[in-house]
Amino acid sequence: MSNVAVPGQHLATVDGKLQAGIGTYVQEGSIFASTYGKWLIADDFVTVTRANKTVASTQVLHVGDVVVCRVTKITSRQVMVDILCVSATVLKDAFPGTIRQEDVRNNDIDKLLMEEVFSPGMLVKAEVLSFGDTRSYFLSTAKPGLGVVRQNLEKN
Repeated sequence: MSNVAVPGQHLATVDGKLQAGIGTYVQEGSIFASTYGKWLIADDFVTVTRANKTVASTQVLHVGDVVVCRVTKITSRQVMVDILCVSATVLKDAFPGTIRQEDVRNNDIDKLLMEEVFSPGMLVKAEVLSFGDTRSYFLSTAKPGLGVVRQNLEKN
């Protein structure tokens, strides 16, 4: 069995036989991908091997593309990220992105505290809204299936 996994994706349940291997972690009895790449189960280990597929750093993202990014900086109105993957492709070089407060969710935006939702190093799944200012893509996490995929990345 082999598939493509993104960070934070549920891969299997620890059942006494299956164990987390390279590129995975266990949380609350489940095995999740900690990196982007091909995953497989072999010899009772679930592993993720980093994908070799890359694109040129001149790749242009398009509105509607789903990306995986890492939080680099948090302010009261926005979060800056490095875009690491687009769809099923790992980028050779990260692109800068911005998630504005109004693009985090659809309701209660005025009550949202960015530092309570995001933390540095966190992996986030987002959708490209537009090419923003200062050569940065504007991103949104306001749709179902988008948002935080892995917390506390720097601790693992």
